[in-house]
Amino acid sequence: MNYLAHLFFSDPEPLAWAGSLMGDFVKGPLDNKLPAQLARHIRLHRRLDSYTRDSQPFQTSRRRIDPRFRHGRSVMVDVFYDHLLASQWDSYHPQPLAEFSQQVYAGLNEVFELLSPGLQQILPHMTERNWLFSYRQERVMQRVLQRLEERIGHRLPLAEGYSELSRVRTGLESDFAQFMDQAAHFVSEQKWPAL
Repeated sequence: MNYLAHLFFSDPEPLAWAGSLMGDFVKGPLDNKLPAQLARHIRLHRRLDSYTRDSQPFQTSRRRIDPRFRHGRSVMVDVFYDHLLASQWDSYHPQPLAEFSQQVYAGLNEVFELLSPGLQQILPHMTERNWLFSYRQERVMQRVLQRLEERIGHRLPLAEGYSELSRVRTGLESDFAQFMDQAAHFVSEQKWPAL
């Protein structure tokens, strides 16, 4: 999953949002000095990533993408699912996405000193460009894929995959609806103290 989906499934508070995003930046065992809520959501992020990769709807979406993108298909589906969540946000969340996004940015800034260095580095850009809300726009997905391709040294042609979003959108939307139902059930079953 990408940023917006992780935030959607987290508890609605700053440390939870921080942990939900830090899962992409913090590897290995967690420091036992981290606040409990932060550590729980880093663990939830990891569990959700594993769950997502193995889920039937995600794998169906992955197979819809042209095989020439190889391992990049999973990355593309992650990005496309965030776009679909942003586009359909009002069907899933009672708070408008514009308001939710600003609340998340403010909350992350409240706990800035606890964020991983990588998240501290991107937070100003995320806030200034309003990444979370901008995911509603299809063209933004092209820029996201371009940035991801640059980060992996152009080993996969992710930016070219942008056209796959419109080519298989109807199927992706069907898969995504199933995924959201199943992922919500998965999150509700997690035993928070044991995370």
